[in-house]
Amino acid sequence: MNGKKITSMIFKTLNYTNEIKKKSTNGHGGRRQLFKSLRHSLRIPASQPKKLEWFDERSHLNLIWLPETGTIKLDDYPKEQREARLAKIADEAEAPTVVKNNRAELLEARTKLKNKIKNASKKETDEGSILAFQNILNVQGIADTEQLLSDLEQFDIKRKSQKLDTAKQYLDCHNEIERGPKPFIKKNQAVIQEAFFKFPSKNEVSGISAAGRIDLIKDFYQQVFPEYPIKFIVLHGDEDVDLKDHSDHPHLFISTKNSKTGRYDLRETQINKVNSYLIKHRPGTELIGGKPDFLESQLLFGYLQDMFYAYTNNRLLKNTPYYAKKNEKTEGHMNRLRYINGEAKKPKSERAFNLYTLAQERKAKTEQKAQLAQQNRIKAEAAAENAIERHRLAEQATVEERELAEAYRRKAENYEGAISKMRADQAKAEADHSKIKAELKLFRSNMSELIDGITNWLEETFAARRKDIQEKCLERARKAYERVRENDKSEDSRFTKKAEAQVDTQLAELELYDNELLDIPPAKEIRRKIIRP
Repeated sequence: MNGKKITSMIFKTLNYTNEIKKKSTNGHGGRRQLFKSLRHSLRIPASQPKKLEWFDERSHLNLIWLPETGTIKLDDYPKEQREARLAKIADEAEAPTVVKNNRAELLEARTKLKNKIKNASKKETDEGSILAFQNILNVQGIADTEQLLSDLEQFDIKRKSQKLDTAKQYLDCHNEIERGPKPFIKKNQAVIQEAFFKFPSKNEVSGISAAGRIDLIKDFYQQVFPEYPIKFIVLHGDEDVDLKDHSDHPHLFISTKNSKTGRYDLRETQINKVNSYLIKHRPGTELIGGKPDFLESQLLFGYLQDMFYAYTNNRLLKNTPYYAKKNEKTEGHMNRLRYINGEAKKPKSERAFNLYTLAQERKAKTEQKAQLAQQNRIKAEAAAENAIERHRLAEQATVEERELAEAYRRKAENYEGAISKMRADQAKAEADHSKIKAELKLFRSNMSELIDGITNWLEETFAARRKDIQEKCLERARKAYERVRENDKSEDSRFTKKAEAQVDTQLAELELYDNELLDIPPAKEIRRKIIRP
């Protein structure tokens, strides 16, 4: 970095689907949210904004890039043409979901036939016949029906004729689907993606032109995703409260429709590009799956951020005194996501939860104390036996020796008293050990319920599912917390404190998102529902 000033940067994307949604969830919006964002970006609101969103007197600083004109002032782009462009993009968001044919019926029939073949293969014991069934079940593209049936027919299987007929029906149905027209776009699949970046105003990144900011995000998308046409890019220079250009930022709207294949597959292409980036620049990093879940989707976006950061440093900031780098909180969040994603793929019994590790450490310490008490008791018994033997010999001696023997006897009695005390201490330590083991077992069970409740609530919230299911998840977490608190017999309430800390850790994920955009409650509000005063 050669002494450059470190600056953070905001880079976000939002996918808009062809559905009508009430709110944005998990980085996705519907036609309603797209329409609202387009009007905001083009400065043609349907009604007067309730809150101040920009300064009208600085509108001359806004720019727009169009494929047919390049970069011009937004004020020079008539509002009638803005409305027309908005309508054209909105129309694309209503693209047909499937072609008109019997594809749905064929898919349903293939599923039923496939289940029959699966059940038939489970009854086979010969490895060759099992492999022949699996080859039929795993077929991709146009199947070679004659060869696959011939491979199966050579084996001695029960009800061969019936199973061969079922396999043929399945392969014929599969080939009809493969040869037929495919869906233009799946339901709830993205048709438009919005992306924007900016430097936080507080970092005071200066000397970067407005046109340079537009060119950066335009060149990044055109170079990395050249098959997807950019609809337009608008730069907002009228939103800085300090009336400076530090936080001027561009919004890019790009179609997810591949110009070569006609498929809406930008997300799949982004997964492939990110995986190629990981293989080249981060060997050993787990790749993103073809159908990423919630955690993998966050990792996908994080890696896309890394690619954009690198592109920014090599292009826009190359000859400036600045160097863009993720802040520690963002990078820490990525590391935590990688860890959680890895743990989530393990069986529950193999997950390394921090609280469970702490409980194991406490258990080990208790066992160590019990073992030390046992060793001390053995030493005391040996010393007592030695004292008793000396007492016996002393009684056989003279009167003077008897006096000495009496002293030894008293000492032996002291040893016996010490032994009794040590035995009592050992019994108490063993009882404490058993109690702690029971508390730890109960604590682990309740903590698992608590974490599962919060995790399920997060998944339900980001997936915008039924409200009553979300509330049940929170109630499950609250009851688990109450059980932890009621069964916490420790003097310093350490189990209760650990449970509260875990709630805060889980809910800290919410602070990384724009709650207003995602329409999710603040973390403090959810915390009060789980940890009631």
